[in-house]
Amino acid sequence: MTNMVDTTMVRFEWSKILLLLSTLTVLGFYAPDAELLWTSWMELEEFSHGPMMLAVSLFLLWKRRALLSSPDNRGQMLGVFIIFLSIAVYSLAIKAGIQNARHLSVLSLIFGLFLTFGGLTYARYVFPALILLPFVVPPPSFLNSNLSYGLQLFSTDVSVFSLRAIGVTVFQDGNIIDLGKMKLEVAEACSGLRYLYPMIGLGALSGMLFDIMLWKRCLFLVLAAAISIIMNSVRIFLTGAFVEFTDMGVSEGFFHLFEGWVFFLISFVIVLGACWLTLTKKEKATVGNGVLNVSDVEPTHAEISIKTPVFSAIALCVALVPVTLYLRNLEPTIPARTSFSSFPLKIGNLIAEEDQIPGIEAQILQMSDYFLGHYKEQGLPPISLFIGYYDQQSAGRTPHSPRVCIPSGGWEIRNLETVELMKDGKPVPVNRVLIGKGEQKLLVYYWFQQRGKFIANEYAAKFNLLLGGLTSSRTDGALVRLSMPISSTMSEVVADKRLEEFSSNLFPVLPKYIPDA
Repeated sequence: MTNMVDTTMVRFEWSKILLLLSTLTVLGFYAPDAELLWTSWMELEEFSHGPMMLAVSLFLLWKRRALLSSPDNRGQMLGVFIIFLSIAVYSLAIKAGIQNARHLSVLSLIFGLFLTFGGLTYARYVFPALILLPFVVPPPSFLNSNLSYGLQLFSTDVSVFSLRAIGVTVFQDGNIIDLGKMKLEVAEACSGLRYLYPMIGLGALSGMLFDIMLWKRCLFLVLAAAISIIMNSVRIFLTGAFVEFTDMGVSEGFFHLFEGWVFFLISFVIVLGACWLTLTKKEKATVGNGVLNVSDVEPTHAEISIKTPVFSAIALCVALVPVTLYLRNLEPTIPARTSFSSFPLKIGNLIAEEDQIPGIEAQILQMSDYFLGHYKEQGLPPISLFIGYYDQQSAGRTPHSPRVCIPSGGWEIRNLETVELMKDGKPVPVNRVLIGKGEQKLLVYYWFQQRGKFIANEYAAKFNLLLGGLTSSRTDGALVRLSMPISSTMSEVVADKRLEEFSSNLFPVLPKYIPDA
């Protein structure tokens, strides 16, 4: 009997050693991506809470270590499947240059390893710690941009409404709050993402402190998100109120920074208070006994199979080594093209006046090459053409959708639809956007162009980018945008006809500067 127990314990130790080695192998090849994540934590304020969440995750692992003495066989083959799927996603994300997918796939890979080596008990051990980390992984840049611009507009609208409610005369122009003696711009940094991301993480952590139902933990997340958005609007409102009733300079410098930190702490307390009020007396008594409560697990000495599932997991982790090395050293294919410096300034009967994008905007867009020109015809409004080209798209280096950029400039989207233009006798989809600012109206056509494909939808463009990264080594692409002011004496039908004619003359020119497949 003693020998059987000793043999079983040796198997347990071998299982733990193999699990440790497999995890270290995964983390070793994840190191370059971890460095990118750390850079995001250090440079982007909305993700600066990352190290704290990592420390909390490690603390949870330490407090739940008793579960490591109770491995079982349940779910081991499921763990192997999760490992395989995670490695596949991780490899594809490397090839397609999608950073956030790499982070999340590694988290699921580690979860699969623990499930394979120790069954559901090990999965239960690691899951609470891993579930906190996705809240600090930067989302895809295009989703982040959509969310940021949406929050900017919401915060501006709420702040302007509140200022008018207390009798302040204020004019709103997009994300700009005009108080007369001073204009406040609700910039991207003021969108509320610096509150939103940490507060959602706080909501998730708060839900783990109590022994409560899953739906109530989800409620904590909703409350945290809602309160952070509302408090950011209140912060902007108070800034406007201080500008109106006191010195204009209080919205800048130290006060602005101090106000941000004060409101972050106030938001922190309000989130905790709101979550506390949703709990029953019985649930409040469970504080500290949520995910940290592992007393219901008894150590087991059952014999654990470490054959097929464990060896399969080890083989997959070993295979990760050459696959990762190959993909990381795979040189992208950058097709030959002609620089926009030679782009024709005459298209049809229109002659262009070339323009330049301000340096700050060009730095934000991170384009490989671009063209901006205003094509004029006698007696008619000019047609502005912008083409932003990327020879290699990756996280942070992709075209910014006009759908989310237009509102931040003070323009209101009055109509947005997808129409079809004819190219070589075939229809191609483009976005038709009618925007306005007061009495001004502007008609905009835009589309994404990648490897010979014309794409109107932003999400379809991202999918095509991923597909291009998988089927070839090319991730190049461009955004093409046409715009024309509509005068009070011009109908939309006439404006559409002008842009359609210009587009038909533009299509044959583009392949030289935006390579086809």
